Amino acid sequence: MNLGVISKSVFEKKSGDYIFIIFFLLIFSVFIIFAIKPSLTTAYSLKKEVTDLANINNVYEEKINNITLVQIQIEENRDYLPLFNQSISEHPEVNKIIEDIKKMADKNSLTLNKASIVDINFSKANKEKQNVKLKMEVTTSFENLKKFMTDILGQRRLKLIDELIISRDKDSSNSGGLKVNLTIDGYYL
Repeated sequence: MNLGVISKSVFEKKSGDYIFIIFFLLIFSVFIIFAIKPSLTTAYSLKKEVTDLANINNVYEEKINNITLVQIQIEENRDYLPLFNQSISEHPEVNKIIEDIKKMADKNSLTLNKASIVDINFSKANKEKQNVKLKMEVTTSFENLKKFMTDILGQRRLKLIDELIISRDKDSSNSGGLKVNLTIDGYYL
């Protein structure tokens, strides 16, 4: 083919329109790929970032509210903090727990048959409250047991009676004699 025939066919009105449309679509495609797509990608990532930051803001706001509530509670209970420290000490102080329970048992006429410390953890890794379990077997009357439990629960040092099994003492000559198995939990931090 001749160069003149090719140039004439290219510059015809109909083929010129097709060439214009083809160049327009090519340029428009390049424009979409290099100009609009990055803008859309940036807009989407910014929208996602705004959503993530809003979620983080809500979490931080909740944490700040929790800290504020704790501060309010500390302010309200500032005068009672020494009592809190006495009720749950920082160390197990097993001797103190046993001494308190022994005094209450003697005061309320409980005959201590057996006593053992069951569970205690001396590791400093745990920062939550921990407990010391003291299992006891005593012989007493119902009234004395009731007074003993009231006195134990009334002490400043936090102690809970976790388990209580009452049975009639077969060896006792006293008609009101009871054999009582107790598990008392003492707490520390």
